[in-house]
Amino acid sequence: MQELNNVIIILQEVLKNPWMLMFAALWVLGYMLKEHTTLNNKIIPWVIWVAAGTLGWVLIEASIAGAIIGFVIGWIIIGFYEHIKNTFEIFKKDNAGA
Repeated sequence: MQELNNVIIILQEVLKNPWMLMFAALWVLGYMLKEHTTLNNKIIPWVIWVAAGTLGWVLIEASIAGAIIGFVIGWIIIGFYEHIKNTFEIFKKDNAGA
């Protein structure tokens, strides 16, 4: 039950902050596109970038600055996902040999 309470607290904090909400939404979108669709991997970063610009415009600021912030956060999400996924693959290979 404590784990569920922790998840609820994290979700409440994410919903309070538009920056964190955008980061979480893009992370989930990227994960779902990458792992659960047959979409071409060369198209997924463009989809995330368009969604990031739109969310930046809507959630952060309704100007070009908000869209640019969204594009930067989308770029960070794309890089983080690839880096973390490659790190997990290294750990899987190390544990398989042990």
